[in-house]
Amino acid sequence: MDMTQKEVAVIKAAIKSRNKSKFIQPVLFTVMVGALLAMLFGALSGDKFTYLAFLIVFLTIMSPQLGGSPKYGELVDILERQLPQKATMEDVLSEELKKT
Repeated sequence: MDMTQKEVAVIKAAIKSRNKSKFIQPVLFTVMVGALLAMLFGALSGDKFTYLAFLIVFLTIMSPQLGGSPKYGELVDILERQLPQKATMEDVLSEELKKT
């Protein structure tokens, strides 16, 4: 699998973004559970919990986008170029017709 330097850089950026996301997701989940427990025990009002919950959900959704990770389409393009090109049925049939 021969790749250009740019393709290798895109893949490494995707790996770095994935690793960051693997760290951020459990931290945000822990904060959410802590906030829920604080609300249940009266240390946090329901209104503040609601604002915090919306913020945590927003950060969870946006964290892969904010990290400067490569676009999904770029990664698919790299993988598509690496796939061996197989002949389609149309190509096979046209070759057979040329033989006759």
